[in-house]
Amino acid sequence: MATLVTSTRFTDEYQLYEELGKGAFSVVRRCVKKSTGQEYAAKIINTKKLSARGWNDDHGSGRICGA
Repeated sequence: MATLVTSTRFTDEYQLYEELGKGAFSVVRRCVKKSTGQEYAAKIINTKKLSARGWNDDHGSGRICGA
């Protein structure tokens, strides 16, 4: 049986708010899941900067982690 995988934009499901922290390759921002109101921290990685340093895009796999 085949599994259907759908993809949505992060901003379709989450509202981004203020910056919580910043590093050389990423920024962490507070976000809220629109459907539940649950707060999270989202680490947004600048893959252009990573690619310039010779990193493979597989290192930047995204995950959402609750508090």
